[in-house]
Amino acid sequence: MPERTMKTAVELESMIMAELREHPECESAAVVVVGPTGAGWDASLAGTEATIDVDCQERLGAITNKLRQKFDLAA
Repeated sequence: MPERTMKTAVELESMIMAELREHPECESAAVVVVGPTGAGWDASLAGTEATIDVDCQERLGAITNKLRQKFDLAA
């Protein structure tokens, strides 16, 4: 398995937001990356409508899982 690249929380948040912005249900969302967690790092939604929008939360989960495969959280 190839070694994962290190990214800061700000870099990961930016990458996630770029993908979320492609979906209208996530337009009011903001993202916060936290770590370390058991999975290495995690992301959660911060915003009003986006925090309760199931579709947006599912998209965030899929994007986060995909990016975790490629990137570790830098200190």
